[in-house]
Formats: sequence, C-alpha cells, structure tokens
Amino acid sequence: MRRLTLSDFRCYRHQRIETDRRPVVLTGPNGAGKTNVLEALSFLVPGRGLRQARLGDVTRSVPGDDGDTNRSWAVAATVETPRGAANAGWCVLTARRRAARRRWPRSSTRSG
Repeated sequence: MRRLTLSDFRCYRHQRIETDRRPVVLTGPNGAGKTNVLEALSFLVPGRGLRQARLGDVTRSVPGDDGDTNRSWAVAATVETPRGAANAGWCVLTARRRAARRRWPRSSTRSG
C-alpha cells in the first residue's frame, strides 16, 4: 500500500497515511485509532470489515450529534502492483442511520 486516506471514518476527520515499501508498525496508546486504521483497510477487501460493523456505524462521531444528520465517510487506498498503481475505495453516504454504499473501481491501474 502506498497511500491510505480516511475521511470521517471512526475517530478520523481526515487522515492520509503515505508509506513506502518498508513494513509498517502502528503504535500508540489505547484509544489512539490503531484498530480503526486496520478496520479501514479491511473495508478494501471482500467481506464486512474487521469488526463486522454496519456501514452507518463507522461514521465519525461528533459531540452533540444525535445521529439524525446526513453524514458520509470514505476510505481510499493506492496500492503498488507489478503493473503500476491501483486505486480502491469506499464512499458511504448515510442518512438517519441508513447507509448507501458506493465502491470505486476495484482496480484502475496506471503506469508510472
């Protein structure tokens, strides 16, 4: 994975993580969001995600929000493949705790 971008996902308002070919180690105190990063990655592979959460439940919580507002979240990644970079991601639009999901193309390779 070259890049992971989170928008309004769990505890992250907006976070971009850039990596290179070296292994990545997530460290930090309890509640820092390490598992949230792993859960975001798990939405990019087949299945229901690491915690099997409903799509409307992973939207970032805002103090005082009663859950009735229209909210959305997104997870996107750029992955290096032998044929070049491939982009994948989710954009979920939620309204009143119901979610409609939109999945970006699983792989859109480009050279360079």
